[in-house]
Amino acid sequence: MASQITGFGPYLDGSYDASLQVQLNAYERTTAHLSARRAASDAMRTPEDVRARQEALRAYADGVLDASSADRPAPTAIVTGTVERPTFVLTKLVLETGPTQRVTANLYLPRDTTERTGAVLFLCGHADAGKAAARYQAFCARLASNGLVVMAIDSIGQGERKSYLDAAGREEVPANVVEHSHAGVQCWWTGDTIARYFVDDARRAIDYLCTRPEVDPARIGVAGNSGGSTQATWLMLIEPRIAAAALGCFITSRQSYQRSGGAQDAEQILPGGALIGIDHEDFLIAMAPRPVLVMSANSDFFPVEGAHETVERARRAYEILGKPESLGHVRADHPHGLMPELAKAGAEFLVRHLGNEPTAAIDSSEPVPIPEAELLCTASGRLRVDYPDTPHVFELNQQRLLTLRTARSSSPAQWLTDQVHRQRRTPSELFPRWSPAENHRLGDVEVRSHRAMWWSEIDVLNAGVLVEPADRPTAALEIACFATGSAELADRTDWLTERVAGGVAVLALDVRGTGALTPHEINPFPLDENYGTLYKLMTDLIWLGDSLAAARVFDILRAVELIAQHRAKDLGDCPIRLFGAGPGAFLGYLAAAIEPRIQRIELESPPLDPTTVVDTRMHGPQSNWQHVIPGMAVHCGLEDLLPLFNGRDLHIPQPAGADLAPTRRPNDLEVYSD
Repeated sequence: MASQITGFGPYLDGSYDASLQVQLNAYERTTAHLSARRAASDAMRTPEDVRARQEALRAYADGVLDASSADRPAPTAIVTGTVERPTFVLTKLVLETGPTQRVTANLYLPRDTTERTGAVLFLCGHADAGKAAARYQAFCARLASNGLVVMAIDSIGQGERKSYLDAAGREEVPANVVEHSHAGVQCWWTGDTIARYFVDDARRAIDYLCTRPEVDPARIGVAGNSGGSTQATWLMLIEPRIAAAALGCFITSRQSYQRSGGAQDAEQILPGGALIGIDHEDFLIAMAPRPVLVMSANSDFFPVEGAHETVERARRAYEILGKPESLGHVRADHPHGLMPELAKAGAEFLVRHLGNEPTAAIDSSEPVPIPEAELLCTASGRLRVDYPDTPHVFELNQQRLLTLRTARSSSPAQWLTDQVHRQRRTPSELFPRWSPAENHRLGDVEVRSHRAMWWSEIDVLNAGVLVEPADRPTAALEIACFATGSAELADRTDWLTERVAGGVAVLALDVRGTGALTPHEINPFPLDENYGTLYKLMTDLIWLGDSLAAARVFDILRAVELIAQHRAKDLGDCPIRLFGAGPGAFLGYLAAAIEPRIQRIELESPPLDPTTVVDTRMHGPQSNWQHVIPGMAVHCGLEDLLPLFNGRDLHIPQPAGADLAPTRRPNDLEVYSD
């Protein structure tokens, strides 16, 4: 008789490979939406069909990306210095884009221009130096040397716009990639994408360019590389003033990139975008018939085959509108990056479409980079240091939360129920499979265990280990939501012994992506850290208007169904309880709130509070993004759910350092008690 109870062996004891199920669920659902949208695109025949798609894209983008306030005055600029070059003058600016809001920018003005000319807004990829990165400088300088006005702005978290600094001006959150996701998680909790703030910066830069006497407002283009091209594509969905676009090292297809296993930053994720089938071809369709050049690197991690397919598919819209020549695609044999070959092609394209002399010979000489220090627009090189009253995404998102909360309409319980249940595809039965009983002794208690698996959705198995007292009556059945699922049983022997000695049967539950259902790793990052497999799959679900956390709460509700059925067979009419630890505390709290059959809820630690995440500048730990249910901080705070526990026992430990004394709520509701 074994003395230790463990979880499953590999592949659910050799009976099923569940390591791909979360991935396949997200991929297949995404493919279904993309395929439906492609079929609709293939059916476009007339200019009216193209315009209808453009209007639908703009309507979606207006809701997701538009962070602007109507009728704002044009931005003003503080000039902090100039840099003289033979073919252009670079002016260093601090754009004042709103009340106390500021963006650092370099404005390249071509020499010897006596009439208005076209302009280009350059948006930076993930370079620490932002606008001062050598390749980005070279691109801007090449355009200015050929007669175009160019404005390069520092994107959020790059160049002089690092947001998370200590008192000495040192970075507390690593720049750009990590910062974008650190702040982006907080935006997801409010139901937003951080991309709205990138887009607003870009639109305000266009507003400023329109005021410059050197610029023809009808000839303003946009260019970017990598993450800068991401920003440019969002701008293309929403901004009708863009006359041309050059996009480096980003355009592919959603399916091609999704299946590569690569993760993306928070600003590259559009919540619910897959539901209307948004694909990369739509960025190009949104621009038709305005000129667009896609610039691809053949050895990029953004698959070039996806770019080729996307351009060819989008070309139909240009053909329908009578401008097939306005969509171009150039490729170069190098890895990811705005290398000279692509940069020259992009410059020639923009000069041809925006310049005063489109047929003139292009100066393609390679510009000499300007030292980064000479391009700084602030004395310290840190906007946050020189202008401490400037709000960054953290502060803007906090204000956004307050604004959205005043307008919420649905009840918190109904909102949460909808988030958990919508898009789920349940089978006609759970179809549980129970292993033969195994006998154990825990201390002086004889127990039996069963391993089980059942279908939560038609393509998602759940699993668990049921441990029952064999030598005494069962008084209750408890769902245990451990941090690592049933794999944690071996470390929970004392806890388990105490439970079964008290007559409590325990189901150690594996919700999707945990325990015996841990996913197969699909990229080189650690499984549950930023940009790892679970992060990537979670963002795939956000694209679908879903979330990993909501799906896991659904899994807990399905376990209640399983228990109800099993109880009727073997356990009599004993009450259902829930225990939550680590992430399971948050998931369990939400599940119990909307499942009244759970009569007692005990959490080992306080559940994550979305409002606290939004209000905490240095939130963490990193893996808390797994809990995100977009919009929850607006629509359903933890405190909003407390009335749902009336008449039931809820036990939550007091948070460390909290001043709130343990209290007992009415109707045996116990909150913050040890």
